[in-house]
Amino acid sequence: MQLIYYVLVVFSIGCSAITIADDNTIRIGGGDKAGEYIQIANSICATLGSLFNCQALETGGSFDNIRLLESQDIEFGLAMVNVADDWLKDAANDKFTILRLIQGEAMLAFGKPDTIAAIGDWNGVRSNAANISVGLAGKFSGDASILNRLRGVPGSPLADLEIKVYPNRLALLEAVTKDEVKLGFIVQFPNPNNALFKAIDEAGLAIMGVVDPDIVIFEENFPVTAVTVKNAAWFGLSSRAQRIETALVPIAIIGIKPEKLSGRQALVQKAAVRRIWEVTEAELLPHNSWMQELTNSTTLTVG
Repeated sequence: MQLIYYVLVVFSIGCSAITIADDNTIRIGGGDKAGEYIQIANSICATLGSLFNCQALETGGSFDNIRLLESQDIEFGLAMVNVADDWLKDAANDKFTILRLIQGEAMLAFGKPDTIAAIGDWNGVRSNAANISVGLAGKFSGDASILNRLRGVPGSPLADLEIKVYPNRLALLEAVTKDEVKLGFIVQFPNPNNALFKAIDEAGLAIMGVVDPDIVIFEENFPVTAVTVKNAAWFGLSSRAQRIETALVPIAIIGIKPEKLSGRQALVQKAAVRRIWEVTEAELLPHNSWMQELTNSTTLTVG
């Protein structure tokens, strides 16, 4: 009887948190309106359903979402897993947790076709690091956090790279076309409709995958797989879509722990966390063909 009573109490608490329309607000930090994070946040809201008042917010991305979580201006946020892991190492952040990992963004480098041909692959970047300059879109961007983490591995030849920082991705692309830097480094979903990929194509640039031998130190969280980039002209190849092997950077869904909240807010958070846990990865992601193909080709472990 005691067990039955406990189950009924838990069920009634869960139901009370989601059946009353007032104050059922859940805010999810996404990213820039032109990026994919905001699309994923919108998809998570759709998955939570109409019993929640879910708002997907445009933000500055990983680091901005962490700031908004700290100020409790959002209940959930999306961030690159390495950014989330580093943040959660601080004991002061114990009221937050990674709920789960979802489909990763691809590590890619782009440059002029003759540059890509001369380098060959990412090992070529390592072998010629002292002669290669690499551009980043933002000093505090997720892209910068990944490359700096690779460069920070003891003994990595990537420490010899010349790094230049630009205000955004399109400024970085312009720098590559003007030979200010040899390569641009990005971590981005291989969305064929993305504005940056279209601009890379129009500029006649080529793309390479990034598989660094030192990635083994992130083996659990940075799977290496093949992704399809729809326009092979980016590789200076034929007109067919091509598969490119690269490392993926999973996205962490970070949330405030329900027990760190109080009253009704805690109940609503608990119900939302449970829903995010229960659904499949495909349900959390945008239902477009390229994203679903990426999901089908890579399965990530639930955090």
